[in-house]
Amino acid sequence: EEAFTRAAELIAGAQRPVLLAGNGVVRGRAADALRAFARLSGIPVAETFMGKGLMPPDDPLALGPVGIQAGDYRMAGFEEADVVITVGYDLVEHAPSYWNPNRQKRIVCLDTVPAEIDEHFVPEVELVGDLRLSLLRLARECGQGRRPVASGLRDAVLAWFEQARTDDHYPMRPPRVLYEIRRVLEPGDILVSDVGLHKLWIGRIFPTGEPNTVLIANGLAGMGFAIPAAIAAKLVHPERQVLAVAGDGGFLMNCQELETAVRLRTAFVVVVWEDGHFGSIEWKQRRRFGRSFGTAFGNPDLVGLAAAFGMPAWRCGSADQLPELLQRALRAGVPSLVSVPIDYSQDVAIVEQLGEEIVRA
Repeated sequence: EEAFTRAAELIAGAQRPVLLAGNGVVRGRAADALRAFARLSGIPVAETFMGKGLMPPDDPLALGPVGIQAGDYRMAGFEEADVVITVGYDLVEHAPSYWNPNRQKRIVCLDTVPAEIDEHFVPEVELVGDLRLSLLRLARECGQGRRPVASGLRDAVLAWFEQARTDDHYPMRPPRVLYEIRRVLEPGDILVSDVGLHKLWIGRIFPTGEPNTVLIANGLAGMGFAIPAAIAAKLVHPERQVLAVAGDGGFLMNCQELETAVRLRTAFVVVVWEDGHFGSIEWKQRRRFGRSFGTAFGNPDLVGLAAAFGMPAWRCGSADQLPELLQRALRAGVPSLVSVPIDYSQDVAIVEQLGEEIVRA
């Protein structure tokens, strides 16, 4: 009782509170309670990459995913925030030093376990327990209010995504590929992201309206995650369409699991972004050192490789061809592969607007 009262007083007295929602809200099946809390309190919500889908992207209180650059937090209102409410947030999702660099934020922490204390993350109040119940109780305690919403990050990202629909560049650029993937997937379908530069693009711009419909490995961020995760997702949700996105580097680290997919007949599509580089590593090397080393490699014939596993596969030959190939692959009813030559020359960081990147995974 005392903790709820203290948390409610702190939040009610805040001028510019912000809520940061992490993957714990997804695991706790508390998205409905989070949305109810936001509506009742008027407090805007930012998500970690692993919390994508907790807030609909077009919700007026949705700030969008944060975690690539320091500018994310500035444009999402964290610089001006006097109180940050973290819900189901794990420090591994993104270090608090980026959104609380001067250690001046007053923090209210809701989680299922006691907080992991960090010099930049020292909660003033902790509510430890069932997240859904805690959020609904706190919403009643805080009451209704109207708070300022810093929509700059969300608006910039959504505008960039919408502009992609007319991009006919080939090899294809990431926003257009993700635009076409979003068009063929229903809101409840599942996108699995491997680890690489494409993960940053998915985390940054892929609109996600429901929790657990975009699966992103962060923290340790192991390459090769996508194929086995997609197999598992299809086994758990056979009624949903499942699509995995992998770079060619991550795909080749675990492509033997295509045999498992064929044997189990888990009908998902793996879309391989093919450029012959470890894209994320090269991007970071070039930005830090001005050059790259050891990031280029040769690919086998990916369509032929998939065929050797007994899978249908196609190589995309133009931007306009991709929608048809994705539809054909999803209708196949068996594991399938689409190889897409990719051009990573566009900067996922949007440096001109958001500043230098701070992502580590």
